[in-house]
Parts: sequence; C-alpha cells; structure tokens
Amino acid sequence: MSIPPGRRRGPSKGDRREQAILETARALLARKPLADITIDELAAGAEISRSSFYFYFDSKLSVVVALLHGITGELGRDAGPWLDGTGPDADALRKALTGLAVLWRDQGRLLAGALAAAPGCPPLARWREDLRSAHVNRLAARIERDRVAGLAPDGPAPRVLAGLIDDLRTAALNGSTDPEALVDDLVTVELRMIYGDFSDHHPAE
Repeated sequence: MSIPPGRRRGPSKGDRREQAILETARALLARKPLADITIDELAAGAEISRSSFYFYFDSKLSVVVALLHGITGELGRDAGPWLDGTGPDADALRKALTGLAVLWRDQGRLLAGALAAAPGCPPLARWREDLRSAHVNRLAARIERDRVAGLAPDGPAPRVLAGLIDDLRTAALNGSTDPEALVDDLVTVELRMIYGDFSDHHPAE
C-alpha cells in the first residue's frame, strides 16, 4: 500500500528520541525539582549522548517549554461547561477545578518550577501570560453575561475580578501537597467572589 505524500509510515528515530527526552524529563520531575535536573540526566534517560541531546533541544528550558505546551490543553480541558455557562453552577465549577487539581497533582513540579522561573525567563513568562489571559478573558465574559442577566451583583470590573480569581487558584494549587482537597473550598470562594451570597441562587438548569 502506498503512503500519501507528506505522510510517514511511523515516527522517525528522531521523533522517538525527542519523545524519550520529554518522557525522561516528566519522570524526573515526579521525583525532584526542575532546578536539580541536569542535561546529562535527560540524555541518559533517552539513551543518547549529551552532544546528541542538543540536536533535539538547545537547553533544558526548551524541554520544559515543550512539556508545558503539551499540557496546556489539559489545563482548561474540563472548564468549558463552567466558562460557557451562566449562573452560580457549583457542579460545573467543581468539575473544572477537579480537573485542574488532578493535573496539579500529576504535573505539580513542572508547573511550580515553570511559575517560579517565569519572572526571569521570557519563554516561560509568555507561556504563563498566554495561559492566564485565555482563562481571564473567558471568565470575565462569563461574569459580564451574568451581571447583564441579573444573576451576579455589580462589583470590580469583570476582567479585574477574573484576574484575581485566576491568581488565587494558582497560588492555592501551587505547592499544595493535596490539590484535590482544595477543590470544595475553591468552589465556595470563587462563587462568593462572583455572586456574593450565592446561597440565595440556584444552579443554572
């Protein structure tokens, strides 16, 4: 059977080695902080030489950025029903935060290391700002919709409030030894920040 132009029969040796470097980095990050991982460890885990490592990535930072971009979609995977909905829907928010907490549980060292290094590292700073802006923009739009519909009280500008919520949840999850244990408290706090005393409201149908 012929292979369509531009398609390969399978991953090349280079693809497999690059993936091996990423998998090694992920495994090392489960055991030690990002700052303690060396190029030699990444190369050894992928069964290549140190010089060969630089054929695939120009630095440890490049590996980290590739890993971060690989999980960016997962960070907002379960947030759609909450961000696109209306009203104080605690169940939708809980689902969104649970998915985020699980990711922090599994990828916490990578995320924490990236956030710590971001202020002095333009590639990581751009990743963080793009991620934050995407969430803040959608949450601000939701707040604005609910205020127009009379479902949420007036308060700080929607984008300001959304930014405070994003920063709060990131600070809470960052470094937590049990991110999933924070979910119920985050649901309560975020709903109160948006809706005030939401006990008088009912979840959106």
